[in-house]
Amino acid sequence: MDVEGEDSGEQKAKPWGFWPTVGFSLIIFIVYTVIQVIILVVFAVVAALRTQNFNIEQYAKGLESNGLFLAMATCAAAPFTIGATILFAKIRGQITLKEYLGLHRVGWKELLKWSLIVLVFAVCYDTLTYLLGRSVVPEFMLGAYKSAYFTPLLWFALVVAAPLTEEILFRGFLFKGIEHSRLGSAGAVIISALAWSVIHLQYDAYGLAGIFAGGLLLGFARFKSKSVYPAIIMHALQNIIATVEVIICLRMM
Repeated sequence: MDVEGEDSGEQKAKPWGFWPTVGFSLIIFIVYTVIQVIILVVFAVVAALRTQNFNIEQYAKGLESNGLFLAMATCAAAPFTIGATILFAKIRGQITLKEYLGLHRVGWKELLKWSLIVLVFAVCYDTLTYLLGRSVVPEFMLGAYKSAYFTPLLWFALVVAAPLTEEILFRGFLFKGIEHSRLGSAGAVIISALAWSVIHLQYDAYGLAGIFAGGLLLGFARFKSKSVYPAIIMHALQNIIATVEVIICLRMM
């Protein structure tokens, strides 16, 4: 089944230009960061009340791999980040929200195709990682899962909240604005992948390279399907695979 067709009004619609797109995306990222900082402060206050000789710097550093914090921060930031993205898309006024964010329905065959592609990508990346003698599961992910306390919340953050938030911003809003600039579709794929990599600095250089490659694949799916939905599903599948690998690794330890 093909992507739902665009009407003539949508074809003529124009999103924000390159620099407004970058500027609004930075504002959205700041909103995302502020919400996470608020959650960090809440965690720190609770910890300070329960711990003598409390060290905020050391505690904040430890939260980088604290699963409960990551889950709560991701879930709390999601509605505000998505809301800000929708707001900046809607105030443009010259383009429908559906067209701006790529909210076009796709058939199950299209979703299945891209799901299989991302599964092949995951197998290839993990195989390369193993052959290079590196751990398939990063150490901080093991720590995050062990410290999640309530794992269903972590699963929800990884499989629902994070894919929705990040894809609507990066492969929705940011992608559309860059695609309609002089950089075109290729620039949209590359820049959205780079921007997505920047928010994953908890990984080392090799991990960031893998995230960038995955981002290129998500951007390509967005370009070919004209919809953000395949990218959301692919992102969720990547996170499911990574989380299952964490569980297997922990059980083998």
